[in-house]
Amino acid sequence: MAAPEAEARVLRSQSDIVRLFEEGPHAVFDFLSENGLIVSEMLCDKCMPLDALPGEGELQEMKKVVRDGEIRWRCNARVRHERTIRHHAEFFTWQGAKSANGRNNFNRMSIEQLLILTWCWCYDLSIEAAAASANCSVKAAETQYSQCRRVCFAALDDREACPEAGLMGGDGHLIQIDECSVKARRKRAANGRGRLGPGDQQEPHRGNATEQAAVADDAAIAREEAAHGNVENIAVDEAENAEDNDRAEGWVFGLCWWRSRQEKANGIPNETRFFAVRDRTAATLLNLIQNHVAPRSQIWSDCWRSYSRIAQLPEGYSHYTVNHSEDFTDPVSFVNTNAIEAAWSRLRHKIVRTKRGVGKELRFHLAELWWKSLQRVPVPSRNARNNKTKTHPMIYMNFLNLISRTYPV
Repeated sequence: MAAPEAEARVLRSQSDIVRLFEEGPHAVFDFLSENGLIVSEMLCDKCMPLDALPGEGELQEMKKVVRDGEIRWRCNARVRHERTIRHHAEFFTWQGAKSANGRNNFNRMSIEQLLILTWCWCYDLSIEAAAASANCSVKAAETQYSQCRRVCFAALDDREACPEAGLMGGDGHLIQIDECSVKARRKRAANGRGRLGPGDQQEPHRGNATEQAAVADDAAIAREEAAHGNVENIAVDEAENAEDNDRAEGWVFGLCWWRSRQEKANGIPNETRFFAVRDRTAATLLNLIQNHVAPRSQIWSDCWRSYSRIAQLPEGYSHYTVNHSEDFTDPVSFVNTNAIEAAWSRLRHKIVRTKRGVGKELRFHLAELWWKSLQRVPVPSRNARNNKTKTHPMIYMNFLNLISRTYPV
């Protein structure tokens, strides 16, 4: 009788991570290799001559040895080249800020510390609490948190490795859209003094004169094309809209995939995506809608003029609006943007209030919010109207799986 297969190991808490490393280096190696975080076999790349042509020479196969309480790779050549097991694992070896002597101190952290910091990031622990749990500096914890956000950002752009980053919605599905500013403002003081934040010079919600002129031109073009019955696909030149990392965006465009009661009862969460944008013109916003919303989806929004051409796009969207200057919910069609407005509340609390703006890191924080929205499981209720959610019990293992798909070894 064949022996039953051993169940895959699951880590749910920091205690599970500590127990894993207490079992010894072989248990750690088996767990990391089974989850695709490190390679299970390695060839020595130092044994290949530098002047060898492609196809010439042989790479020495490396074997596992235990040294200083951890497994390392060692080749069979006379020189005995060695590699750590994290070699070729981008998540564990990425380059951070270097010190004055040119050494990358971050990479000197142990794998146990990196896994504990990753667990703390999954459960939204503060950086100070994460540093205390992993017994490392606050700067090291910040660096690891930033690396976790970059995993989410890379996954959002790679739909082949990350299917959950595919198109939102579909035939009959509801997508709510909106935009907001996330620039921090100065707290109002009694004497009106204090340093001004970037949001104090932020233009009003309806935009400055240049932006208003741009959306007015878009509306005029839409009316002219509608009159002639000629609506073309809106494409934005990538060269003109390439991201400039030296300048922080101040506006965020958001999409929320609102799930039905039956889908929530089956444990499918609402998905929210956020994108940092420089302006709110039709060319910018409609391009994002076409790239992330499936054809024939139903879109709800406010009456911002940049959305006036959504129904004319070739994807066949059904567009409904609510006038927020009169009602928050349309009294006739019951159209609203409550779901995306609730997402703005969580985003402002995380980015504006707690971090006072994140500058160049904004797009990575937005990618983090997108992935964590997929890990919020709806809590079932009797009347099916309860919108409460809870963190997925397997969020940590889900993120390790995301790492293995985003950074394949």
